[in-house]
Amino acid sequence: MKDCCPICNSTEKKEIGFPKTNLISKKFVDKEFKIVQCNNCQLYYVSPKIELNGSQWGELYNSEYFSNQSSWLVKKRKKELTDRFDKASRLIENASQKLKYLDVGVGEGKGLLEAHRRGWGSTGIDIVDNRLQEAKLSDIKFVQSDLLESELPENYFDFIYADSVIEHVLNPFEYLSKIKKLLSKGGVIYIGVPNEDCLFNSIRKFIFSLTGKKNESEKIKPFDSPYHVIGFNDFSLKYFFEKVGLKVLIQRNFGRKFDFLSYPPTSKSFWINLFFLFPVEYPGQLIKRDVYFEAFLSKKN
Repeated sequence: MKDCCPICNSTEKKEIGFPKTNLISKKFVDKEFKIVQCNNCQLYYVSPKIELNGSQWGELYNSEYFSNQSSWLVKKRKKELTDRFDKASRLIENASQKLKYLDVGVGEGKGLLEAHRRGWGSTGIDIVDNRLQEAKLSDIKFVQSDLLESELPENYFDFIYADSVIEHVLNPFEYLSKIKKLLSKGGVIYIGVPNEDCLFNSIRKFIFSLTGKKNESEKIKPFDSPYHVIGFNDFSLKYFFEKVGLKVLIQRNFGRKFDFLSYPPTSKSFWINLFFLFPVEYPGQLIKRDVYFEAFLSKKN
């Protein structure tokens, strides 16, 4: 199998470091992998290409993947979700009719619940079913499948939501191209992905060098939660959208301030985020190196 960039197919790359593994992924990782960056489009990806089967991916994304969410995080995410839906409603050209919504990478199904609350026709797709019980309503359609293997109707959905999804797929160009085919004329796609060139990652790299982990990559974590197999910076994300043939309606770099409140005070993540992420959140925002990107997109034609 050709070892090349999954977006631009270039074989020219530079090594960033070795990925971290956890107890689950160690059962599957049987060769040496590296995190690399494409010299052409600047995408971060794993080399050689990962070849896990469906059951192995399912074991990684088990129900515990969504556990331990603080009440602060639940409220914060609910407000973010509502704001994104409101913004999409203003951007969709035919928003006066009953909208058809597709949630790609459903997770707990909170996007499905928000769409259902608004009276939209709601469909979700994911490789595993981790929906909350309240998201399993009879008039919410759920497809347990890989998106590329699905038979969802083309030119049909008015709003397609894919938050924290694209960084988890090995074939992002084919994946977003499929999403584009499913989008109706005048419809809107929401994409949310981490910024691998954020200031926080630069701080992480510095800490790694001080603690004897200089060969460990601070970019993407394919074999440790949250299992990101590709990563973007500002250049690679714009290159990606342009190559797929999507028009950027809105794009911004942002961060969720006080993110340490997302974790229980007894957890390691709480203290790491408090002492290392929190102090760089505002400087990162000022120099446009915050931790996340979001974009609202439409078809060019």
